[in-house]
Order: sequence, then structure tokens, then C-alpha cells
Amino acid sequence: MSDYLRDWLFGLLGVIGVDLTERRKQFLESLIHLYQRTHLPVHYETLANHIGVSKWTAYDMLRQLEKQGFITRRYAIRPGEMGRSQIVFVPTAQAEVLFKRPHHVHSEEDLIAIKEKVLQFLHELKDITPGKAIQRIKGEMSKIEAGVIFCAYLIGLLLVYLRTLNTNTASVVASLIRLAPGREVRLTMFVGVVLGTVVQSIEDGSGNELVDLAGRYLKTLGDLTEKEREVLADFLDEGLAGSLAGGRSEL
Repeated sequence: MSDYLRDWLFGLLGVIGVDLTERRKQFLESLIHLYQRTHLPVHYETLANHIGVSKWTAYDMLRQLEKQGFITRRYAIRPGEMGRSQIVFVPTAQAEVLFKRPHHVHSEEDLIAIKEKVLQFLHELKDITPGKAIQRIKGEMSKIEAGVIFCAYLIGLLLVYLRTLNTNTASVVASLIRLAPGREVRLTMFVGVVLGTVVQSIEDGSGNELVDLAGRYLKTLGDLTEKEREVLADFLDEGLAGSLAGGRSEL
């Protein structure tokens, strides 16, 4: 594993242990509320007025939330000032999932049905590019409430990317993940290693989207039941078996 990939992976896994203080949570929740109400990126002065603090306090807090991966900045043209831009912020998927009540799937029959549905969907993606595949899967994710289904689709998406790598690289990655001890370690390590491997080669702008989805995945994974994680691990093992075999297997 390269130094770049090692550092990148540990940085990604670090989001699991992010400490979000009540003060920061208040600012983040307010920003999400404004963003969802207006469907527009939020300027720090707007947030300051909404909460009742100075604009510099709001800006400093948003910078901290940005470092933790809960928001991302953009640049927008100032109203009435052609050519001049201002910094605005939008919440990431990692932030939005914090304020969603997790929906669990308890029936073993339903969990197996979920796995089969995702496998069938992935089969339909076999002949399209990864860039188009991520858009299709993101479209499905927007309808999802149960965390286990979201995680299954993200695993499936990364299995699609894994198949775009050369055979030797895909085999090394798949073997490494399958040898990891414990299902939760495999589920976490898979996302970090595959994303760290493919993100450097993505040229269609999907890299940032994948990182955002990975952050949400890691948070969601911790909220799942033991049975849900067991089904996800089985799903992952089946996908990796197909990669090692050099074919689609059940995918």
C-alpha cells in the first residue's frame, strides 16, 4: 500500500471518531434547516442572523465543521455585484445523516430480499461507465430510508469500480479485504481501500461525491444492527468472490 493510500485511508476512517460538540451540532443543525428550507447554499452571515451570533463567530464555527467533513464550501456571485464572489456552505451527506432517525430492517427474509434486489440492480449496470453507474445508484439512494439498503448500494457501487481496475490490482484488493478479521473490519476496510485505490484515477468529477458517500456509509454502518451487518458482510463476500474469479459471479 502506498504512503498516499495509507494516509488517505486513515484520514477517511477517522470520521468514525469525530467528536461533534453540542455547540457545533447547534450550528450544523441550523445550517441544514436553512439549506433545506431555501434549497440554496448558506452564507455565514445568514446563519449568524438566524442563530443570533456575530458573523465572525459563525464563520469560525463553520470552518471547524468544514474540517470535520460535515459541510463543504462553495463560491457564489454576490447579488448585484457582477464578478465578485462570496463564500457559502452546504451540508454533506455525512451531516444530514446525523439528523435522520435510522430505519432498521429486522426480518431475515426482508434482509435477504434486499441483498437480492441490489445484486439484480448491479447486474443491470454491467455495461455502463462508472460515472453513469454512480448517478444511477445515487438516484436509488435518494429514495432510501433504511441504512442497511444505503450501505448495500454503496458497497455495490464500489464493487463496480473494483471491476474497472486491472485484474492483478483487483485481486490484491479483494484478497486483502477477505483476509481482514471480523465482518465490521471488512465492511469498513473495503470502502477505504477501494475508494483510496480508484479515487486517483477518476476523471469525471465523481471522486468528491464518492468521498461524501463514504463518510455517510461509515456513520450509518455504526448504527446498524448486528444482523444487518451480517447480511452486508455476506453481500460483500459474494461480490469479492466474483472479483477474485475474474468474472461477475452473482453480480
